[in-house]
Amino acid sequence: MSKTFVWITQWTVLTVAALTAASPVRADDLRPHEITYHTTFRGFSAGDLRLSLIRDEANEGWIYETRAFPSFLASLVVSPESLERSWFRITAQGVQPKRYALTDGGHDPEHQTELTYDWAHNRMSGRVDGKPLDSTLEPSQQDVNTIRLAPVVDLLAGREPSEYPLLDGRTIKHYTYPKKGAAKLQTEIGDVDTVIYESERKNYDGTGRTWRYWFAPSLGWLPVRIEQREDGRARLTFTVRSLKWTDSTSRPATP
Repeated sequence: MSKTFVWITQWTVLTVAALTAASPVRADDLRPHEITYHTTFRGFSAGDLRLSLIRDEANEGWIYETRAFPSFLASLVVSPESLERSWFRITAQGVQPKRYALTDGGHDPEHQTELTYDWAHNRMSGRVDGKPLDSTLEPSQQDVNTIRLAPVVDLLAGREPSEYPLLDGRTIKHYTYPKKGAAKLQTEIGDVDTVIYESERKNYDGTGRTWRYWFAPSLGWLPVRIEQREDGRARLTFTVRSLKWTDSTSRPATP
């Protein structure tokens, strides 16, 4: 046996051992952060969108907030006082919502939504646009806020994004995330290598709207670009403007 072969064999064994001993990336590697995206609609500026992830240490979970900072024209459609907030925990299966609240900042109940998830009894109850809702929960079901984080948590856990049921309005829709490739993007926070996934309705027939995400492995799999696409073209685009890793300070448990 040659010395070269022995050296290669020993190097291979050491490398495999090192890789085996290395800690895998896990869902609990999720980090508190604040990420801001610039929004364009059909090429016109629509303002900014800020997503904030905070540890909810008092309840051993997380809080995810979405706030819009619309341009003047966009403010005719989206209120700058609107606030979307989700409370969730991470299980071995991924993101599990606990509560969801949406308000436009006013007092009209038709513009208020609040839901509670009872996973012990597989029930979801509350009000959607001011009207009562009580329905059965499906495994891995998400709200319109947590579905943005569900694929991130799966990717952190070393899993491909799976199928996610989503309560959209008062209807449950199922979305899948096929991989579409990879790309290096030039962003306001620097050049970033990304992996591209597309969010499609289950049994997608090629028509209608889809969402495309450019997830950045080096940034904890957070997306640095998001597009809502229609007829193969971007309709609504979110491009990262800033990213700040934050501390673990918890927020109040009420919206």
